[in-house]
This record gives sequence, structure tokens and C-alpha cells, in this order.
Amino acid sequence: MLRCILFLLALIAAPAFAQMLAPAPDAAPSPEMTPEQKVLQFRHDQINLLALRGDAHSLLAAALMAAPDAADKSRPAALKSPALIARAQKTAGDDALVWWVTAGMECRATPKACPAVETLQQLEKADAQNAATWSLAFAHARAVKDDVGARAALTSAAQSTLYDDHFGALIGVLDEAVDILPISEEILRASGQGGVSTAGYKLTSAAGIAASLPQPGLRAIVEACQDSANDADLAADCVALAQKIADSGSLITRSYGVKLMVDLLPAGAQQDAAKLRARTLAWQTQRISELGGRLADDARLTRVYLDALGQRGQETDAVQAVLRNQGVALEPPADWKVPG
Repeated sequence: MLRCILFLLALIAAPAFAQMLAPAPDAAPSPEMTPEQKVLQFRHDQINLLALRGDAHSLLAAALMAAPDAADKSRPAALKSPALIARAQKTAGDDALVWWVTAGMECRATPKACPAVETLQQLEKADAQNAATWSLAFAHARAVKDDVGARAALTSAAQSTLYDDHFGALIGVLDEAVDILPISEEILRASGQGGVSTAGYKLTSAAGIAASLPQPGLRAIVEACQDSANDADLAADCVALAQKIADSGSLITRSYGVKLMVDLLPAGAQQDAAKLRARTLAWQTQRISELGGRLADDARLTRVYLDALGQRGQETDAVQAVLRNQGVALEPPADWKVPG
């Protein structure tokens, strides 16, 4: 499976993410804090300040950052994810990103028959033209064996305007949230990321958090559509939906859509075009993976990525901007083969 840059950055920053996701120590840290304790304390301070801001996206970022604290008895309930996400919902009840993250957090905590019905209702109200919304409804209906509801959700997804997994928007919110406190050289060293820049640390932190949100709807769609050969109506909806997923803004999601198109389309010009798209996507993913370390260490290159991401919220745009900046062709040479 192709990996998006969020996951690539998460791998680069693995030491820091291990520290961020580890439970807080039971005992109070000694005056000589370990690198892990320094990063944990810094994250807690960020959460505390974001919670004081009170706007929906600050609370959303705080809720995501607080996810590792679920079992930490020393953290006040008001500074844990459930309370923070509830405040975000009340502050901006019609914000699609808030309800998308709510759904993802519910599916991470309780993967069976998720997200909650109330969350789905709010998400459908806020983002009804997004096929990703209906993919979650589809996954929930399948999990509770509601065949009629699942089929209706799939049709709604196929008839939607686009598929948006909110990756770009989420990275933007998290990257901005990390600025709540200055990032010192001590924190950069404690992160275990070597020569990471401040901008790179922010991006890798945002990437690690964003990458932790599951997409059960996407997986459910792929599983269902692979069995659509004997149902013409289902196959038509699946092809229409695969096209929307293939046009989405993040590499990992786009790769699902392109692969599904290759599998669903009959042999001919359309399938050949889908195969070419898959090949180009594999090429760009491999090239950006090779630049992952530089993207984290070179603040100027990080800015190229973030500026492109900010224009349309599309990770694919950001990846292509970095490749162009580094003189890397966006199309593979004729003799290049997709790694096995």
C-alpha cells in the first residue's frame, strides 16, 4: 500500500511520536528530566494553553494531542480528549472538521460499529456533499448489518461532489496549534529527530497526530466494491465513487481510489489510464519518501510544503510543490517500474 507523506513523516519522527504517545509517568519527574519527560511535559503545556483559548480549532487540536492521556489519572478530566472535543462541538457545532475528527476518535477508541449515530447525523448535516462522510455511514451500517442503510449510504457517496478526508485541513490546524508555545532547542534535541528544524518539528508532530486517525469508511468501501462484478448498479456506484476517491487530496486516499478503478474498470482505454495514474502516484510517493529527511530538516523546504498545502488543502499539491522545488520530475521515466 502506498504511504502518504503524513506516514512518511511519522516514520522519520518515530522517536518523538513514541514519546508523545507514551503514558505520562506515574511519579513526578525529577529535576533532571529525561528527553521523554521533557517532550511529554511540553505536550501537556501545549494542551493546557490551547484549552484556554477556547476556539473550536484550538480545542480540536488539544483533543487530538490529549489522546494519549486517556489512562493518565494525573490529568484532569477537563484536559482529556472527551471533554475537549465536546467543547469544540459546542463552540462550532456545524464545523465539518470537528465532526470528522470526532468520528475518527470514536473509531480509534471503539472500532466496532463506529462512529456513533449522533456523530454521523451531525457530520451528514455539516458535510453532506462529501463522499467521505457517507463512507463512514456505510461502514457503520455494514457493522450493524443494516444492508438497506449501507446500500443507501453507498449511493449517497457515489452521488456526492467530492471525497475529502480533511488531511490537509487537519495538518494546517495542528501545525498552527503547535505554535502555542515557542519550541526550544532543548525540545528539538529531546525529540530524537537529529537535525530537525523548528518548522520540521511542527510538521512531523502534526503528521504523527493526523496519521493516527483511522478511515474505516474507506476500507469498507474497497471491500464492498471488490465484490460488485455481478451487480451492475453497485458496480456503477463503485466506479463513480472510486473516481472521487482517486481525485482526493491525500496520497494514501488517492492510492485507494486509483487501485479500485484499476480493479473495477474493464480492460480498455479507461483502465489503461487508471494504471498510468497508479504508476505516476507510485513514482511521486517514492520520490517524496526519499526527500522526507530533508523536508523535516530544511525549514525552507518545509515552508514550500506548507505554503502549497495552505492554498487548497491538498497534500498532493504540497508533495508536487516539493518535488518541483527539488528538480524532481512529476512523471516517471519510461523505463521506471513500480517497486514490487
